Amino acid sequence: MRFPLLAAVMAVLVLEGCGGPEPVGPRSGETARLRLASASPDAGTLDLLVNGRTVAQAVGRTEVSPAAVLEPGSATGEVRATGSATALASLPLALEAGKSYTVLVAGSVGALTAMVSVDTGSAGTPPPPPPQPPVDSGNPQPVDYARFRILHAAPHAPPLDPYLLPTGAPLDTIPTLQPFAYGSLALTADLVRQPGHWTVEFTEAGTTRIVLTSGDLNVSAAGGLITVVLGENADQSLRVDVLRE
Repeated sequence: MRFPLLAAVMAVLVLEGCGGPEPVGPRSGETARLRLASASPDAGTLDLLVNGRTVAQAVGRTEVSPAAVLEPGSATGEVRATGSATALASLPLALEAGKSYTVLVAGSVGALTAMVSVDTGSAGTPPPPPPQPPVDSGNPQPVDYARFRILHAAPHAPPLDPYLLPTGAPLDTIPTLQPFAYGSLALTADLVRQPGHWTVEFTEAGTTRIVLTSGDLNVSAAGGLITVVLGENADQSLRVDVLRE
């Protein structure tokens, strides 16, 4: 009478053994995320490799790759032209678990620069917009909000002040970001705005003289992240590129 019970126990052991080995890759909560964004005017499509492994591929100008899931820790990133074995730029990476990062490539192909920023969303949600009156007071339903990010990727630029404004509006009395310095990506928080038409104006620092503009940015109610990059051409003249996600 003991044989059926023994057979049942043996069957359970066999089934448990057939479940396969545990996943070897990163576990939830122990991963970092990394993506590549390109604002280079002439570098063509680019790949990003981390410790020799391709994590982003064929990213064109003003494009952003999907995020790759990586083990946290120290690593080396290399940016290459798609299909090439030659590094155009390299940078050290210090990836922390639970955080998301963007490698931004800017500048001409002969003087390409790569910088890494911590995505604001990985350390908490962006600051909320001003509170709205309740819907039942006759106001329209709440809308989705868009996020803007203004990045400085022009090492030879003179001091500039950025302003994020409704298209056609006069300049504010205070720049949107201060200080606005080359390479300070990780310190740049997302700017939350309602959908509509927006423009980023760059002025000579301390003045209202506009020297560069993003042009009209039509932001839909679907929200998303709009990244406005101050960059350089091969002759070190300044340019503005817009990346949308």
